[in-house]
Order: sequence, then C-alpha cells, then structure tokens
Amino acid sequence: MPATQRGALARAHPVPLDHQSHSPASVSFLLGTGGDRRIWPDAITRRNRYGTRATPAEDEISFSSTTATNVSAEGFLAAGLELARLVDLASPSPVASDQWFADIRARIARALGCAGAHVILAASGTDAELLALCMIAGISGRPLTNVLVAPDETGNGVPKAAAGRHYSDLTALGSAVEAGAPLEGLPPDRIEVRTIAIRNETGEPRHQHEIDADVIAAVETDLRRQRDVLVHVLDTSKTGLPAVTREAARHVAALAPGRVHVVVDACQFRGSISRLRQDLADGFVVALTGSKFIAGPPFSGALLVPAALAEQFAVRADIPAGLADYSAAQDWPAMLRQRMNFAFKSEFNLGLGLRWVAALTNLDAYAAIDESQHRLVKEQFVGRVRSRIDAVKGVFLHQDDDGDHLGSRAMVPLTITNGAGSFASFEECQTIQVLMRGLDGGPISHVGQAVRLGLRSVLRVAASAAEVVDVSARMAAGQPLHQAFRPIDARLDIFFQKLSVVLHQFREA
Repeated sequence: MPATQRGALARAHPVPLDHQSHSPASVSFLLGTGGDRRIWPDAITRRNRYGTRATPAEDEISFSSTTATNVSAEGFLAAGLELARLVDLASPSPVASDQWFADIRARIARALGCAGAHVILAASGTDAELLALCMIAGISGRPLTNVLVAPDETGNGVPKAAAGRHYSDLTALGSAVEAGAPLEGLPPDRIEVRTIAIRNETGEPRHQHEIDADVIAAVETDLRRQRDVLVHVLDTSKTGLPAVTREAARHVAALAPGRVHVVVDACQFRGSISRLRQDLADGFVVALTGSKFIAGPPFSGALLVPAALAEQFAVRADIPAGLADYSAAQDWPAMLRQRMNFAFKSEFNLGLGLRWVAALTNLDAYAAIDESQHRLVKEQFVGRVRSRIDAVKGVFLHQDDDGDHLGSRAMVPLTITNGAGSFASFEECQTIQVLMRGLDGGPISHVGQAVRLGLRSVLRVAASAAEVVDVSARMAAGQPLHQAFRPIDARLDIFFQKLSVVLHQFREA
C-alpha cells in the first residue's frame, strides 16, 4: 500500500497500523466502524443495539437473521486475513485500497452471477435506499415521486431516506446531520413519497392484485403530473411477504422508459438468486445486504446497477451533494467514480469492506449450491419450526401470516400472547427478545426483532444461509436429510425450551 493511502487509513481509523493491526481486538473494533450508532458496541456487554457481537460467539443460538447475526468464526478469520492484505506490508499478497474494494465488489457480482452489473457498496439497506434515490434524482430533470411499498415492513429509517432526508442525526461516515432535514442538493419540494400498504388496518395481508393495481395507478397519476417515478418492488418484507409482482414492475417501467425506474428491495435476501439476475436483466436496480439472510455482521449493503443504467448515470448524473455524507469514493466502481463530477468527503469505509468480507464467506458457499437445494432446506427448516410451536404456551402462527411464502423465505413469524391472554404489545415482544439474550433458562438465544402487524406484533424465527450451507455440506458427505438436520434440530429444541421459560417468567413478573 502506498504511504499516502496508509496514512489516510491511519487517520480514518485510530488503531495501530503495524503488523499487529489484524489482531482479534483490532478486527472486532473495525467491524463496528463505518456505521451509525446502531452498530456501536456497548462498553459493558460489547453488543450493539441489535444484541449481536463483532466477535464469534459459537455458544450462542441464533435464529435472528431477519434482524442481525453475530459474526461467524469463518467470517471473522477472513476479515482478519483481508485486513492484513490491506495494511500489513509483510503480507504475502499486499494490495492497494482501490484494488481491495474492487475485489470485494467483484466477488459480490461473481457470487450472484451478474458480472455485467455495477456494484456500489452502502453501509446499510437504508443507505442503499438513499443511494438509489440520489442516483435516479441525478439523471432525472423532473420532480420525482418515490413509490414506497410496505414502509412498516422495511427498515425503520427507510421512509425518511425515501424522501431524501437524513434518517438519523449521524451518518455511517461520521457526519453530524439534522435528522429529518433534506440532503443537500435535494430540495424538499422535489421528492414526494407515495406509500402502498401490503396489509390492512387489522394486519391482514392484502391481495397481490390490489397492491399491483395501487402501484400502477400511482405511476400513471404521477406521469400525468409530469413527474418521474421510482417504484419499489419488495422481494421480501420483514414477515416474509413479497409485494408488487415483477409483471407489474415491468408494466410500469414500460409506460415511460427512462422516466419510470424500478428498485428491487432484496435486503432480506430471501428470494432466489436467479430472480435477482432476471431483475437486473430487466433493467431494475437491486438493493441487498450481506447482514440479513446472508448472516454477515450488521451494516453491509450494496446496490446493483444494470450496465445500461450505469452508463446513463455516468454520462448525465448530477448527484445531490449530500450523498457524500453517506457514500465514500471506494464504494463506487472506478468506471463510475472517475467519470462522476462529485466531491466525495471520504476515500473509503474500511469497516464496511471488512463486514462484506465476512459476509462473503457465507454468500460464496451459498451461491455455489443449487437453488433446488436452497428450497429444500428452507422448507424443511420452516416445517421443523412449525412442529415445535404448539409445545410453547401462548405462541402460535397466526393464520394471516401462514402461507407457502414462509417455506421459500425460511422465516416464521410468531404471534405471542401476554399474561392476560391478549396479544403481546410491540414493547412486550421487544422485552421478550431481550430476555432471550439473558442467561436464565438456557444459552443466550437470538430471535428477530418485533414487527407491528395491526393489533398485534410478532417475533421472527428464521434460518440463514449458514444453515443451508451446513445442511447441504452434510448431505453432500452422504448423510440423509433427517441426519443432516440434527444439529439444527438440537438448537431449535433448546431455543423453544428457553422461549417457554422466558415467557413463563415474563407472564409471572
């Protein structure tokens, strides 16, 4: 690494950059940088706001990939080795920072089989929303309407980001901003947000054709108003529901080519990889994260941009200056970065790069497995969760949450009742989630955060890519399916036993 880059790294990350810089403590520290307060570790527990750690915790049970996951031992080791390549001159394969980040973007594209797409890194799924909005705003000369689907079942900060506003008072790159204020270069009267619900007031899922009809009507209305439109396709909501069919998305994109753009929110990454490849082929932008189903450390997002749109962006874009508070130069491919007339404030986000390195240990292995095997393991996992629910008093799978989509998404929303027999409130569900991370009743266990669904709230039990990889490896070694699932079955038994204990204590308190 050139001395100038080495110096920049030292200034950006105040840890010793010598041969000890890739020690476990340094790796753990750096995995918690380059993100906002949500991933800062507590001084006592060393856990972030999601309850996860930036060091391996193999003794903890985790079915919380809908929210966040502890870094795996393999991911942690990979991050340490890649850090050594970047900062240790004695490394057998040292690399310059621009090539290091280019390698990460190339690995993401290669794993997904979309080498023609341009990958832009983002600190989180919410940052990816801001990035997509700023890109489309940059190539549009008109006022812009952002059609946001299921705002209650995406990231909490997404509605503000969709409006081009700061969703927190501190950005991932450390800029202090005013939460709710518009980004510099995005006048507040330029962006309008239309929201489309996927559930009714009581929490029941709406019919897919109703959602599609609402989206199509919204796009037609705003085109008549001489506005350009960005439409969201929600590949998987927080409770596993898809929203807006690809047929509807292709229809609205064809209404006014160049004026209607589609972004697929695949941040949960629970759909098929082949579908995402088709989305890119259809000209859609795809947002994903390595920190949900892929089970990398929290705060690793990316935006995949089709080649034709990337070329249009490179030629025409007038990017809002406020994006520099969120996006670093090395997050972008050189082809775009070198042609953009944009003043970046940061050269790179090392923590983001390391989190993607950790996530890629799972993504590479998962992507190498046939999609029919993905479906088999996901469906088997859901069946095993369902078989254990009835044994826990006051926990059930509500009929409104049931359906074939659960098996394809490897996720089960659990509705919980409180001591009075009523639906547990959102706050009560959150309390239960925290209690599951205590030591009473069994090992520390992680479950997905609560989600409000009308009059009730749910907690979510989910598999991750790691479970699919592990089961598939055992089957490839000759074990039958039931035997390959035994380690997961054992963890599920412990998890639901602890949930039963925690709920009893909670109701007695």
